Order: sequence, then structure tokens, then C-alpha cells
Amino acid sequence: MMKRTVHVTGCDKYELDGVRHQIREHLDRYRKFSDIEGSRVLLKINLLGAMEPEKAVTTHPVFVKAVVLELQERGAIPIIADSPGGLFNATMLKRAYYTTGMTSVSEETGARLNYDTGSHIEKYTGGSFVKSFNVCNYLRNCDLVIALPKIKTHMFCGLTCASKIMFGVVPGMEKVKYHTRFPDTVDFSRMLLDLTELCRVDLFLVDGIIGMDGKGPSRGDPRNIRAIVSGTDHTIIDLQVCRMTGLKPEKTPIMIAAEEQGLITFDQEILVTGDKKGLRLKKAFKPAKGGGIITDPPRYLRDIMVRIATRKPIISHRKCVGCGVCRDNCAGEAITVIKGKARIQYSKCIRCYCCHELCPHGAVYLTINESGLVNYIEDKAYNHFIKV
Repeated sequence: MMKRTVHVTGCDKYELDGVRHQIREHLDRYRKFSDIEGSRVLLKINLLGAMEPEKAVTTHPVFVKAVVLELQERGAIPIIADSPGGLFNATMLKRAYYTTGMTSVSEETGARLNYDTGSHIEKYTGGSFVKSFNVCNYLRNCDLVIALPKIKTHMFCGLTCASKIMFGVVPGMEKVKYHTRFPDTVDFSRMLLDLTELCRVDLFLVDGIIGMDGKGPSRGDPRNIRAIVSGTDHTIIDLQVCRMTGLKPEKTPIMIAAEEQGLITFDQEILVTGDKKGLRLKKAFKPAKGGGIITDPPRYLRDIMVRIATRKPIISHRKCVGCGVCRDNCAGEAITVIKGKARIQYSKCIRCYCCHELCPHGAVYLTINESGLVNYIEDKAYNHFIKV
């Protein structure tokens, strides 16, 4: 199978027999999955948080169940795993598995859910940007790895699909450290590309039946794509997904990083097969308007431009319950909880949007600054507030 090939088939809805038929077609294309009896196969799902399947945030349980059943028919042993945003412990995993429907998948099929929350450091000498990563143990406790991403826009990277899903092998709160190290959207994307290469994924099977556009990856709008996509090259899959959905790769940080590292060109020729190989949505995806791309000016000037030109997170005090999830996942340590409400110190905010992505109550929204003076005034107000 050529590495630069992408297979796209049509699938209208999450109906088990229909999805399973499509999954069978995809698996049959890859010789590596023709003789897997007794093999432990990791299913790396998108388990962003404890969110219901109909919100189109996580890999749909019917999609996962179809993959599990097809692997079991081939004699393999599927293991479902991810490290969601926030704390990485058995209690939080149990809640996320239950809410997203993975517990039901496990009970109905016998597939194992991962509860190993250990991690280790792996060196990656081949990395063009990052040379070592802290990764979850579950990544290496298997014989084969299949990633099951969801097609969604992303406020920071532009797109979350094949090149972004493996960020979930970074354990829990360790993700915050990577956001802190790489506050620039393209730098962060370069890190993700190295991480995905380190993971050595054997196959990407993309849940594109219903995706998400707008304020993805967690607060956007569900969008019918009606497709399943597979391949072994994550950058080529993402480029094809951009073409399918109408996202512009030259304005998508994860694609810009791939192009800068020589992994793709924006006009790359891709061998696309399958009954939906010519799929193009009539109405293009609404891009996630997040951090933007400001990489050419000097860093001090870029920081000023970011504060003026990019969207900033705002706390809705009506919705905020003071749970501290945003504070605990803030890469810039810009958030505190005072008098039962979250507060943001904008001079520290790096615009990673983890607060917006992970808030379980939808209390964080994004708005554009009209002037850089706004941050100065808000920080003055913040400092006054904490003294009261």
C-alpha cells in the first residue's frame, strides 16, 4: 500500500451494520491487518472529555464498536485507550468512558478499556523539532496501533484529525507543559508532527460521518460529512480532509507546519481511492477562528500583535461554577478562582484556548480584542479585584 494513498468511502449514519461493512473494506486494504490473530491492537480514540456522542466531540461509540467487532473477527484483541484533557486517573477515565459510550462498547463486545495511567519518557532522535516526549504506557503495551480520529476544526491548530489525535498519548496535565513550551500555533503543530511520528501508528481510521466546524474541538457545530477515511500517512490524510471540507491548508497551522517541514506541499498530488474519492462539501467548513498565525515579526512584537489581533477567552460568570478545570489546565498560569468564579489575567494568557476547550460547563467563550489597551485595563481590574 502506497503511503501517499487515502481511501474514502461513504457512510451516511451511525448504523452498526453499515459502519461495520465500511470498516471491513478499509481494513482489507492493508496487508498488515490480514493476519492479526492474537495481536493486541490499541484503538487510540478521541476522548477529549466526558461528553455525549451526539455533541460530535469524541469518536462515536458505534464507529468504535464496528472497529472492535471487525478486529475480533480477525482474532485480534482490541484495547480502547486515550488520555483526556485534565486529570489522568481512573476516576476521570471511568467518567469519560461512560459518558462517551465507550463503557457500553466494552460491555457489549468484551473489548478492554485502558486504566493504566502510567507514563514514561521516550527519546526521538528523528524529531525535527522535539527530541523526547512523555507518553502513556498504554502506547507500547500493544502489537499494533490504530488511531480513530474525528474530523473537527481546532481553535489552536486549525484542524484536529490524524496529526492531532496522538496528543492524547501525552498523559493528562503534562499536556499543559507542551502548551507552555510552544505557545505559537505553528511551533505547537511542529511538536505534534514529531509526536505522531514517534507513535508509529499502523493505521488511521477517521470518523468522518459527522464532524465539527466552527469553534472546535469541543464547542463547534456538528456537520454531516458522511465519510470514513483511512491511510497510513497522517499529513496526507489531513491534507485530503482539508480539501474535502473546504478548509484552506495554507491558513491551517498543522498544515503550515507540515509544509515547512517538507512533509507535504499545499498542491500535493494524492492518490485517493474509494467510492467517495471526489467528495467535496458543497458548503465549506467554518474555520475555527483562534490564535491566528503570526510568525514573522520579532517575538516581542509578535506577542503584542497576538494580544491585539487574536481572540481571547472570556469567562461567563453566569455559567462559571468555580470548578477550577480551566485554572488547572491553563498553560500560562493566567487563571485563578476567586470568590467562586474564574478570573483571567490577560498579560499571562498565551491563547492556547485549553480553558475554552475543557470547561465542562461551557462558561468560556472567545471574542476578538478591539484594542491592545483592553488587556491593560482588564489586568488593572484583575489586580484590583484580587486585593478586594
